[in-house]
Amino acid sequence: MNELQELRAQIDLLDESLIRTLGQRFAITERVGHLKREQALPSIDPARETKQAERIAELAKQYGVEESVAQEVMRVVIDAVVRNHEAIRQAGEQ
Repeated sequence: MNELQELRAQIDLLDESLIRTLGQRFAITERVGHLKREQALPSIDPARETKQAERIAELAKQYGVEESVAQEVMRVVIDAVVRNHEAIRQAGEQ
């Protein structure tokens, strides 16, 4: 295998790890959504999101990732979580 193929194989493994980790994260946040519904908490927690943005900025710096890229990726993830929490809330109202 040449170097390009080896690097691409490493990228493929990392992609799999990212998707697996996202799946685990979404499973946990789904449980959070159910707890929020049970406790009548809002789907969005601005204070938590602010703390997370600060944390993501630090992690991006630590791992050499452009902060705007890290924030954009996490915004997509958080938006998906909020949509899921709203769906859970609506399902509980029916």
